[in-house]
Amino acid sequence: MIGTLNDYEISLITKFRSHPLFNQIDRIAWQNLLAILIQRRFLSLSIVNFYEFVIDALTDEPIKRTVRGILNEEFPRNTKGVPLPSHRELLFQDLLNLGATSEMILTTPETLITQNVRNESYQQLVRCLGEKHCQVGLVAFLRFWAEVLVSVEYSCLWQRISERLSSGQSQHKIRSEFYYFHMIHDSRNSDIGQESILGGLTHSQELAIHLKRLISSEEALIYCLKLQENAYQLKCQFYDQFINHLSGSPLALT
Repeated sequence: MIGTLNDYEISLITKFRSHPLFNQIDRIAWQNLLAILIQRRFLSLSIVNFYEFVIDALTDEPIKRTVRGILNEEFPRNTKGVPLPSHRELLFQDLLNLGATSEMILTTPETLITQNVRNESYQQLVRCLGEKHCQVGLVAFLRFWAEVLVSVEYSCLWQRISERLSSGQSQHKIRSEFYYFHMIHDSRNSDIGQESILGGLTHSQELAIHLKRLISSEEALIYCLKLQENAYQLKCQFYDQFINHLSGSPLALT
């Protein structure tokens, strides 16, 4: 069963990487790229609510601990317990370093499509409640929507982001503190069931360990496949809104 899930995940990731926007990423005018990233920020801002909902809905304590640990990374602290800039602050700073202004980031309205994608994504979790395979469904959707596909998105967008931000120390470019980090730490680095603690686990891998344990029947597997397909479709809907504005005049999003 896990082999089927792995194959399906890979097929969805391959299709997602082939989205028209990612295929033509080089054609996007810089101001339009910033507009896309600012819209994408609205999905990032919803991550905390998604994780909090799943924590409250889970009854399995080991999974709760894993999900809580990932959520706590959104608000890091130093070794003395002093709060450091949150991931939301780091996202804001990366956008500034890419050329967006504070006014652009803070006053750009959320498009109707972005709002619908965000709301429907949350409802996918809500609809898990009361289902026979609720627990595995929550983990499956959260992992694929908030971790696996996020890493894929940022790896595709990194081709342009890296024109102005670096992955590490650079004399010519400022280091990315948000996009590159999530591209690496959220990624699906191995098939489900093949995770290794050597070198550390990504968020996708941490959740995959529980996913493998919870998929105990063909019925549970089919439920997970459906939720992953829904996550993929929602992310495609988000990027579909931009494909007619890849170059030329600035995006006029509504």
